[in-house]
Amino acid sequence: MKPVTLTIDGRSISVDPELSILEAARLNGIEIPTLCFHEALPERGSCWLCIVELKGRNRFIPACNTRVSEALVVETDNAELRSMRRQSLERIISQHCGDCLGPCEISCPAECDIPEFVSAIATGRDHDAIRIIRETIPLPGILGRVCPAPCEDACRRHGVDDPVSICALKRFAADRDAAGETPFIPEKKTDTGKKVAIIGAGPAGLTAAYYLLVAGHGVTIIDANEQPGGMMRYGIPRFRLPEPVIESDIMPIRAMGAEFRMSTRFGSDIGWNELSADHDALLVSVGASMASPMGIPGETEPGVVSGIEFLKNAASGTAAPAGRSVIVIGGGNTAVDAARTALRLGAEEVKIMYRRSREEMPANQLEIDEAIAEGVELMLLSAPTEICSTTDGLLVKAVTMQLGEPGPDGRRRPSPVDGSDFNLKADLVIAATGQYVELPPAALPGLGIEKNGTLGTGTNLETEIPGIFACGDCVTGPDLAVRAVGQGRRAAMAIDRFLCGLPAENATPKFNSTYGERDQAPAPFYERAVPSARMPVPELRADERRRSFTEAVTGYLPADAMNEARRCLQCRCRAVDSCRLRELATAFGLTAESESPVEAEFSINGTGEVRFEREKCVDCGICVRTLELAGETHSDFSELIASCPTGAISGRTA
Repeated sequence: MKPVTLTIDGRSISVDPELSILEAARLNGIEIPTLCFHEALPERGSCWLCIVELKGRNRFIPACNTRVSEALVVETDNAELRSMRRQSLERIISQHCGDCLGPCEISCPAECDIPEFVSAIATGRDHDAIRIIRETIPLPGILGRVCPAPCEDACRRHGVDDPVSICALKRFAADRDAAGETPFIPEKKTDTGKKVAIIGAGPAGLTAAYYLLVAGHGVTIIDANEQPGGMMRYGIPRFRLPEPVIESDIMPIRAMGAEFRMSTRFGSDIGWNELSADHDALLVSVGASMASPMGIPGETEPGVVSGIEFLKNAASGTAAPAGRSVIVIGGGNTAVDAARTALRLGAEEVKIMYRRSREEMPANQLEIDEAIAEGVELMLLSAPTEICSTTDGLLVKAVTMQLGEPGPDGRRRPSPVDGSDFNLKADLVIAATGQYVELPPAALPGLGIEKNGTLGTGTNLETEIPGIFACGDCVTGPDLAVRAVGQGRRAAMAIDRFLCGLPAENATPKFNSTYGERDQAPAPFYERAVPSARMPVPELRADERRRSFTEAVTGYLPADAMNEARRCLQCRCRAVDSCRLRELATAFGLTAESESPVEAEFSINGTGEVRFEREKCVDCGICVRTLELAGETHSDFSELIASCPTGAISGRTA
């Protein structure tokens, strides 16, 4: 059959006359967006995303349903076509309902693929679980113990009973890997010959080192402490985070060839001028290890110590006995850790004084519960005004507080109650009211340090000096370890692009469909779940752990971990990485989270060999046309599943 010649986007092409405009364009490397087209199907759908303009005819037609013809002039992309396609997408999305990503992984600052690693544990694939976790979190043993688990707060299982114990499952995977004969070490890319100096061996610096090593770069880690780990090693007590766990998480970094220069202070022992001679980039990841003052008279009296110093001495084995009576001032994790440590150092009476209510304490609520069970007393709505030395210890003058109107941060402001002054006696006062970053200006000449001690960076975490990057607390201020891990990975990716001569990445946020708020998914979504109590994480009894630095929480056994993992509702769409609807919505700028309406016909049908989620279906017709073409002889549903553009059809047990 004689070919026909037409023009598409100014290019003259000759093709078989039986082809559609869409097929002709694809054969010649011209992409036209479509959702309902399938090359193996003779009939076409009607998504109207493949609409093109016939020039000179003032007509807009679907390219999948229109055959080529001689002398046709077609334009596939212009402002009017993009507007029409966007409108079609908005119409389709308005009928689409579901979570692209699980709320748990959206809430994870490290962007961990939680549904996938939990699924691996549920099916006994523990080695896969640790590999998946370490794609975003290289310190799973540490974070599995100390992360406050914002992912669990977001878990949709709340709509059934209790959230999945995600953090404990992460710890389980890490502990299983560490106890195995061949712990997981990632494969490194070819050596690039480039080297990066990292200042700070805390969670941000260690994370960046891990991913830079994987990328094939050399890494030198410099830290003032004797051992790496930062506040993870020196600020968290051993009954929460044993030293072998820290070493186990650092082991892959050592195995991949990182050079550690410990007991080396940046700015006095070494500076960037010396490092730049044999390093191609610098990452500053100094943590917030300086104690904030309380700002009251007497805070420098003998017997008053910062929470950071107290915990560091305990971790180093140099802490003195705590005395009989201890008062800890503050409401964060450092305060709670210090209080629990004081009990283990012999204190008979430990009080935590906090100026707000229990609900507003920033410490991990589980850790607060543990402290109370061990005998720590909470003195809420109280604040110290002065500390005085006496012949028999310390006198803490304090006042009762009341909560007023919310401040700029949304928290209700505490203020003193007139005439409510009272006094307390103590042998030791531990001040844990905050931390800050201290950077030596002389070490980084020409680099501006903000008033709060942090460094300013661009979106790619590069400072105003090319080749010098920063991440973690020295960028954000004091923050969670999991956020430092997330920043460390981002910094490593940015440095890798810099070393490879690539421009800074300007990633487009991906479109995210969502059921909405945590507990507001449609009722049938929750009804499909069998109620199942959360597996308790084994721990020592309060009376056993109160005087011991042995790890208080012992972790899941394999059978319990598998049962807990099976409680996951697997909200994440199974086709999230291949969904054409998501790709198109992102490409057309529909990137903000879109809360789709729930239709009355919501259903998840898992009978037979396939699972069909009606709320995700966009009526493209591909599945119906595929089955009609296959007829009654069709027995393999893999092609049917693969052809679905939105993940509405998947394997029943996938």
